[in-house]
Parts: sequence; structure tokens; C-alpha cells
Amino acid sequence: MRETIEIAPNVSDLRIINQAADAWLPWNAIGVEERLAVLDQWSALLKFQQGIDLLASQVIEYHCQQATKLIAEPLNMPGPTGESNVLSTSGRGVFLIMAEENSSVIAFTALLSCALVGGNSVIVTDTEEHKALFDVLQQACDLSMVAMPVCFVKDNQVLKDLLDDDVVAGVGYVGDEQKVIELNRIIAARTGQIATFITETDLLQLETSRDQNLVLRFITEKTLSTNVTAVGGNATLLALGCGEE
Repeated sequence: MRETIEIAPNVSDLRIINQAADAWLPWNAIGVEERLAVLDQWSALLKFQQGIDLLASQVIEYHCQQATKLIAEPLNMPGPTGESNVLSTSGRGVFLIMAEENSSVIAFTALLSCALVGGNSVIVTDTEEHKALFDVLQQACDLSMVAMPVCFVKDNQVLKDLLDDDVVAGVGYVGDEQKVIELNRIIAARTGQIATFITETDLLQLETSRDQNLVLRFITEKTLSTNVTAVGGNATLLALGCGEE
């Protein structure tokens, strides 16, 4: 069994980032099907936990079903010169998932589950409010013999301090619109890679959390091209495609 990423509230920002980056590589490498199996196990175990809203389990199931439709199978795309192109997906990297105190646990679970099934590692705040969710996720990972791709910090201020790190590929936030503006300014001022920013501020209707394509905001696409056709053959096909004789 792989080493589990433990709760580490007092370590430096660099160590947390390194932990999350190290956790991302094996988690992303196991593939969509195995990640779906872990999250299905997580959802199933949550149903037996007292004190956890049944909707938390249901929202995980929902986004796993959508991920199965959207990203589970690579897409074959024949090329114009006879090559084979296979389109698949990959996690973006390290995500920060933030939620204001007493905000929607369902929205938080939706963002978290999409980040994980997409192939990302996650850094979150170690709160009593979400402790049961992560305890059960740890059980699911242990049963599947994979390391839990989640790292913990002591509060949202630490997460905010991590926004400037180039390793952070994206941010998920559950809370109010004013905070979204503040975080968006910080993210926009970053140098290095552009970080995607996914927010849920409608805590009644949960518009973002109910988005059937939400998982697509947590992934990136990659194409593998295989060409075994002779160069001359390719040239002929290209010429025919251009209408040349």
C-alpha cells in the first residue's frame, strides 16, 4: 500500500505543496476507472455514517456517473493522413478547495469529488465540519490500497497564502461573492501557469454543484498520435485532401 498523506497543520507552505505534488503523480497515474472505484467506495461508506447528510453521498454518485460518461473512455479520432489520434484526459495538478465556515457541505463535496475523480490532488483546511468526510475517504482509499491524495492545513488563511505558488493548478471555493472577487484578484496577479477558478456562491440552488459537466473544469485533455503510414503515403493523402492531382 502506498504511503498515506497525513494531516500536517504546522508544516511550511513548501512542504505542503511538495506533499500535494507528490500525491498527485500516483493518483493521476492510476486512471479514471480506478479513481471512480475509490469514489464509489467513498460514497457507499458515507451512507452508513450518522451525522452526514445523505446528499453528500448522492452528489458523489452523481458526479461519478457524469465522469463515467464524459472522461472514462478515451476517444479515438482518425486523422486525415491515416494516423491514429487518441484523446484522453488528465488531472491538472494540485487544487486548493476552500469553503467558508458553515457554508454548504454538499457544494464542498461536489467540488472535492470532481477534483479527485478528474485526477488532481487536493489541499484543504482541516476542520471539524468536514472531518467525517475525510475519515471515510481515508477508509475508501485504504480498502483500495491507494494513498489518499489530500493534504491538510490549519485554516483558510494558509490556503490563501498558497495561491501564489506556481504548482497550484486550480482553486475551488464555496462561499460569498465578495470573497470570490478578492480571491480572483490574487489569482489574476499570479505569475506562471494560469490557475482555473471554480466557485459556488449560490448556496441555495447550488447551480455550480449541480452542473452535469462540472468535472470537465478540473481536467486537461491530451492527445496521443500514432503514425505508421509511409511519408509518401501521407503526402499523397494530403494532396488528395487539397484537391491536387
